Amino acid sequence: MPSEECPQIIFGAGFIGNADPFVSDEGLKATYDLIAQYGITRLDSAQLYGESERRLGETKAGERFSIDTKWLMGWNPGLATKEGIVAGAKESVKKIGCVVDVFYLHCPDVTVPLESTLAGVHEAHQLGLFKRFGLSNYPAADVVWIHNHCKAQGYILPSVFQGNYAAVARKLETTLFPTLRDLGIAFYAYSPVAGGLLTKTKQQIVDGAGRYNTNFMNGMYDQMYLKESYLRALGEWEDIAREQGCSRAELAYRWVAYHSALDAECGDGVVIGASKFEQIEPTLRGLRRGKLTESVVERIERVWDTVKHDAPTDAFAK
Repeated sequence: MPSEECPQIIFGAGFIGNADPFVSDEGLKATYDLIAQYGITRLDSAQLYGESERRLGETKAGERFSIDTKWLMGWNPGLATKEGIVAGAKESVKKIGCVVDVFYLHCPDVTVPLESTLAGVHEAHQLGLFKRFGLSNYPAADVVWIHNHCKAQGYILPSVFQGNYAAVARKLETTLFPTLRDLGIAFYAYSPVAGGLLTKTKQQIVDGAGRYNTNFMNGMYDQMYLKESYLRALGEWEDIAREQGCSRAELAYRWVAYHSALDAECGDGVVIGASKFEQIEPTLRGLRRGKLTESVVERIERVWDTVKHDAPTDAFAK
């Protein structure tokens, strides 16, 4: 059974450098001060996230937080050769201005042999560019292969996996978690509000609010969640939040933190995000409220039963 302790909370840096108020020095200082006040010590970035790495470096975020980032991999196929991985790591560290803690392969790049990619990861680690090796959006079979190959070659082993996980996106509990536990790999949950789905009404989703339109990463979240079963579930989700006496977003975060398969004793974590500064404190304050009521947890289980046949795996595989 997972421990009852809340997993570590990680701040997602996707909007840093890319949208107000997370661009200016003043806005970022206010953000850093606020999340530090709530005990956050880790920021999660990626080469995919526009100006995020650069602004983290310019504001010296690495002096206050551990910084994780990710190689582009399959988001821009063909760059994941040994030479490309090393060059990409050097560029990220130059932008961020400090050694990266966890450097992830963001998703598979099937155009490049994994042997070449992993040789680059090894060299980048030997150069001292990062401390820990992570994977994201890989199927379990690939995780096992990568672990075994790295072990055989004497490379750094993957020790963290970042995956899509929410109350309505739980496929990884059966397809991946057993493998991670066997290999001693921690799990960091991204998108605990299901890409914002669990913060919105059915009408907002249908109208294309937030990430739910074809302009956002070619309609990635439409492909993942714009399905009748999910739209039907949103009314029930709102009613469950009303029973708990909290916002829909808080309900989603507290479920992942206190009632999911995450385990603080395994080093697991939750990546929280915000598109607006005023969203941050309610999320962190809500997480401090702890567990949900038993009846609410039971209702959330029933919601999962109604959507699991349509559930996506992750943001890359859909």
